[in-house]
Amino acid sequence: MVTRPELKEDTNYANGLAASVLFVVLAAVFLTSGFGEVAGFAEDASLVAGIGYALMDLQSMSAIAVEGFLAAFEIIGLVLVVATVAAVTLARRQTDGSYVTALTDGGREEQRSSESSEEPDEEVAD
Repeated sequence: MVTRPELKEDTNYANGLAASVLFVVLAAVFLTSGFGEVAGFAEDASLVAGIGYALMDLQSMSAIAVEGFLAAFEIIGLVLVVATVAAVTLARRQTDGSYVTALTDGGREEQRSSESSEEPDEEVAD
């Protein structure tokens, strides 16, 4: 059975106020700062190809020095793997020494074909 969410009435407004002040300060900093001239890569240079060459240890074939991009690419990959493993671990819960995953049907027993299909299934209330 699904219940309606209830509003928390004993709210601490200091956290919301602090977040709003931080937003205003960061917005003011970004809007008033000067970023200088735009620097880019050559039009015929491919950043994706450069990262591919760096992954295969063929930096001499790349038109762009991409070692910094390669480090960021690898770190982001590692963070995504760790986040995926953590999400799967948190989705499981342990009950009585056995693990129950989030993909179960709530523990209801399946109706066997030999049993009569006229009896309604009992619903489990959580």
